[in-house]
Amino acid sequence: MVVGLAYQRHAKTVLSIVFIIIVAGISLVSKSLIDMKQIESYWIAHVKKSNQITAELASIRHHLGYGGFIHNFKNLVLRQDVQRYQPRIERDILAVQDDLARLHKLLDDPTSIQALLQLQHTVTEYQSKYYLALRMLQQASSDSIDAQVKVDDEPALQALATLDNLIRKQTRALIDDARQRNEQARQFMLYGALLLLPLLFIAVGFIISLLKRIVLITDEVIATRQDLDNLLSTAPDPMLTIGSDGQIVRVNQQAASFFQQSCDALLGQPVMQWVPADLSCQQPASYSGYIQWLTAKQNKGERIISTTSVNDEQRSVEITLAKTATRNDTVTTLTLRDITEQLQMRAALIAAKELAEQNLQRQKAMQDELVQAEKMAALGKLVAGVAHEINTPVGIMLTAASHLQCESVTITQKLQREKLGAKQLSAYLQTTLESSDLICNCCNRAAELIQSFKQVAVDQAGAVRRQFDMASYLNEVVQSLKPSFKNRPVSININCPEGITLDSYPGTVAQVLTNLVLNSLRHAFSEEQTGRIGITISPLEQPANWLEWLYEDDGAGIPNEYHSKVFEPFFTTNRQQGGSGLGLHIVYSCVTQVLQGSIVMSSTPDQGTCFIIRIPLTVQDETSAQSSPGKLN
Repeated sequence: MVVGLAYQRHAKTVLSIVFIIIVAGISLVSKSLIDMKQIESYWIAHVKKSNQITAELASIRHHLGYGGFIHNFKNLVLRQDVQRYQPRIERDILAVQDDLARLHKLLDDPTSIQALLQLQHTVTEYQSKYYLALRMLQQASSDSIDAQVKVDDEPALQALATLDNLIRKQTRALIDDARQRNEQARQFMLYGALLLLPLLFIAVGFIISLLKRIVLITDEVIATRQDLDNLLSTAPDPMLTIGSDGQIVRVNQQAASFFQQSCDALLGQPVMQWVPADLSCQQPASYSGYIQWLTAKQNKGERIISTTSVNDEQRSVEITLAKTATRNDTVTTLTLRDITEQLQMRAALIAAKELAEQNLQRQKAMQDELVQAEKMAALGKLVAGVAHEINTPVGIMLTAASHLQCESVTITQKLQREKLGAKQLSAYLQTTLESSDLICNCCNRAAELIQSFKQVAVDQAGAVRRQFDMASYLNEVVQSLKPSFKNRPVSININCPEGITLDSYPGTVAQVLTNLVLNSLRHAFSEEQTGRIGITISPLEQPANWLEWLYEDDGAGIPNEYHSKVFEPFFTTNRQQGGSGLGLHIVYSCVTQVLQGSIVMSSTPDQGTCFIIRIPLTVQDETSAQSSPGKLN
């Protein structure tokens, strides 16, 4: 009984121990199975997600980079071919927005979200600059547009690199974790198998299943590597992967096409042979120095440009590098972008800009010459008019003097022959008095014309600053202009208070008034039309020491569509009759630049035209001249 009880107790103990061992073995096997199942689930989810993210990033690079939005946007600005490039740009914008929306759903960690926001910000900035460029195409040059629409895409490139690095880091972390968990699962499986030796055959079935799962994971890893290789081969830019010894270990098809070599021919070649350092610096002696040179320039944010030879043709490439640490080596991937045409186009644009600036300078010089010629032409008209006016009194004086000379000869002859009578002497004296009065009156008339013309002509011929009385000077100018409208029913009325003294340029004032009067005679009134020109001068209270010059006529007026163009050089509606289009432009330049004032025009068709001019009583020196406070709005 005691033995039975002891055996029973021993049996129970053994059974308990066996049960505990079985439970422990089943627990270990179950844990290993659960861990492997989790590894499989995590890996499948990661592979699916990483493939989607990689595909979206490749699509963004395709639609945004070379051949996509940025490429077409630059061509749109430089070539201004809206019909060709606008549909491409709109299509790329929609594609990138869709890619960003899908990518936003796939990312969850703060770093990737921040990189995505930076990428979205750059895309939004490019889109706004694109719409700005569309508005400026018909109004500005390519250089002006290019200066306004420049976008710094370096943050976007860094964001893309950040997303790529995050995918690689997550993949490496998951692989390391899978290896560690797999090793633990194998150990637990071994312990469980030893504990579950009686259940060996059952365990074998589970082990085979687990091995199949491990093979499946391995196949997934291989498939993911192939997918990455496929993405590398479909990248839009040439890419070279270099080992730590400087030899090329992987190339994509774009690199083979760029160097016009097969992929096998490039493998194993030293990278410095195909992509040398910049010729402007000393060629590094070793591959490590070469990589240090690239890394230093990239860390400084500099643009790395190298010149390489492809079939004896020099090509310029921009280099971007990325380092990746593997288990056995550290490889560096160089991304090359062919910018030969871009640099050539830049050089062509610079040359075109310099040529355009030279042409603009020549045009300005020609315009200045034309303006000066127009000024001298106006002075010539004034001289011709005054000369014609002086001819009349001079002719009368010459006739009176000739008649007086003849009468004097006749009287002298009669006196010598003693045949001079009192009646004849009286008639001669009367003729002498009449001729003398006529000659004196004509001399006074010529003197007045010469006096009024002399000062005005001298002032107009040379811009000399002096003090002058505004009222008397305007009368002198109008007096010199009377020959221009002598036979026309047009009157000029001057209303200027006495005592207004200017320290300015009287020749410029005369030039302004002459051009305004001639402009009215040419455009406002027909040959037979009766008209009135009014000139009103009044001091201004605010600002002080300024005066307002109101010039108005009651002629034909100026059509509304020409109001914004009247002061433009070479704009005229009377070119068939010899108009140069410089008269009012000279008025505007004289008022705003020489007299340091302002001028505005208002006109109503068939009701006349009014010019309001504001000028200071004392012009400032060129060194102290500032913006005029008397400008009209």
